[in-house]
Amino acid sequence: MRDRLMQDILDHEGIQWVALIGPDALPVANAPDNPDAESIVANWHGLDLLAPETPAKMMIRTNETILLSNRVDENRILLAVASQAVNVGSARSILQDAAARILDLP
Repeated sequence: MRDRLMQDILDHEGIQWVALIGPDALPVANAPDNPDAESIVANWHGLDLLAPETPAKMMIRTNETILLSNRVDENRILLAVASQAVNVGSARSILQDAAARILDLP
């Protein structure tokens, strides 16, 4: 079921990669496979820890990509890497919906 959820996020136009970050700052799942997944996730987890409060959502825009995250619960985060052409509002909605669906998974 989790794989299907990850694919649903990837099917959104502009989303290039998605990961579910676990409490140990490691990817629980990611799609498509990325040899740098652990590094990307560890860096994102570090940025998340820098915030004075626990952020529900974060976004970083670079010259080439947009990184979006949505907190699933206090221990897990959904992270998406998207192209500059992505509709940010729509991508945020997709991540928020997916985070709610992940909560229902066993």
